[in-house]
Parts: sequence; C-alpha cells; structure tokens
Amino acid sequence: MADESERAVSEVTGHLLMVIIMVIAAIIILQSVHMPELDWEYTEQYTEPPVIFSITSIKSISPTFESRILLRNIVKKDFKNRELSAKIYRNGELLPCTIETLNTHEFTSTVHYGAKLLWGQGGSGDLWNYNQMLGMDLSDRFIHPGDIIRVDIIETATDTVISRDSMEA
Repeated sequence: MADESERAVSEVTGHLLMVIIMVIAAIIILQSVHMPELDWEYTEQYTEPPVIFSITSIKSISPTFESRILLRNIVKKDFKNRELSAKIYRNGELLPCTIETLNTHEFTSTVHYGAKLLWGQGGSGDLWNYNQMLGMDLSDRFIHPGDIIRVDIIETATDTVISRDSMEA
C-alpha cells in the first residue's frame, strides 16, 4: 500500500494535468472557431459627422407653415458652395427636397423639388466663408412646430456627409 505522502503528490499532479489538458483543449477549440477581429483603433466611420454648418433658426408659422432654415458656417474654413449639396430630414425621414448645389446662382438653373429659394452670403459667391449665413426656403407645410429637423451637408464629389446638425422647429 502507498504511503500518505505519495498519495498527496499523485492528487496534485492529477489536478495539474487536468487543468493543463483543459487549457490546451480550450485553445484548440477557440482556434477552430472563426472569431471576428476587433478593431480598437479610432475610425471616423463609427462617428457622427461634425457640425460645420450650424442651424441657427427654423421658421414655420401657421397658417401656411412657410418652411425656412438658416445655416451658419461655424468653422474657420472656406468651402466651395458649388461642391456642396443638402439633404433635409423631418423627424428622421428624408424630405422630398432636392438641393443639388448650395451656390445660389447655380441653384436657380438646377432641378430643385421641395426647395424654392436659397439666399445669403454663404451661397452668393464661390466660397462659403466662416460665419456666413445661408438660408433655405422650402415648400410650405414641410416643417411644422415641434418637428425635429436635421440638415446633412454633402460633399458631392465623394458623396460624403461632411456636416450634420439638428434642431427642433
């Protein structure tokens, strides 16, 4: 019969071998299952676009609910307004409104549904400079008091939203 000290060593060795075998089995199983790669680096694809063109006011007054939005360039950078377009959302839904350019002179010759007029310094020249305003006169009844309006400004060459801002009417 084995003495007590030999028996204790056998139990510890047995437990240690069981743990090592379990760890090896777990590693083999995990390597056989395809795990998605985790990207811990900061990328812009996961972030909201910045506010470059801030909504300063929204007007919608009964009975006709004339719908007007006023935007301001709040960054110290100039943008070619010809190369910008806009999409407007009401309560999360895209309005049937086509604004293919933010240059006021070119806007009049484009097909623009849902938008009657653009005005302001931000659209009158070639550049929308820092602190300049641009107004949008949309079709009546597009905006009602209490609606959440979101304006996306898009760089048309890359079809990228470069600015996004929201405000309650």
